[in-house]
Amino acid sequence: MQNIKNLLLLGVALLLAAALLTPGLAQAKEEPGSHPGVLKERIAKDLGLTPEQTKAFMALGEKYNHNRQDIIAGMKKNEKELEQALAAPKPDEAKIRGLVVAITAAQEQLWESFRFQRQQEMALLNPVQQGKFLMSLKRWHQEMCVKYEKPGQKK
Repeated sequence: MQNIKNLLLLGVALLLAAALLTPGLAQAKEEPGSHPGVLKERIAKDLGLTPEQTKAFMALGEKYNHNRQDIIAGMKKNEKELEQALAAPKPDEAKIRGLVVAITAAQEQLWESFRFQRQQEMALLNPVQQGKFLMSLKRWHQEMCVKYEKPGQKK
């Protein structure tokens, strides 16, 4: 039983991290300039990409964002079913096990999509652009951490 709780906590943590890493997913209303495409356009400009590189870079972002939306939709469906199964007076362990496996597999797919996207983006860039890209991502992640940090929360 403790393993299931640990697995569920891990799943919730991964889902939260994915939500924070996917621009727009964690927000009900988007702020001007916060759309993922705007970030990619800004990064492309900062990196000095050629028009061909920019087009390929933007296409990768769109492809993976679309794939992640599908993965997240499936996860939400399975999580809702899991909540219902856990709330039953006598939870069906086989059903719960299947849902845990499905949610965990989707989380792994989600993380793999970020990894594959990053590999393909890096392949489009020369070494200087790669370095600038990594530093831009670091700054963006720091901005997101500050933006979503709760008041009074330790850093």
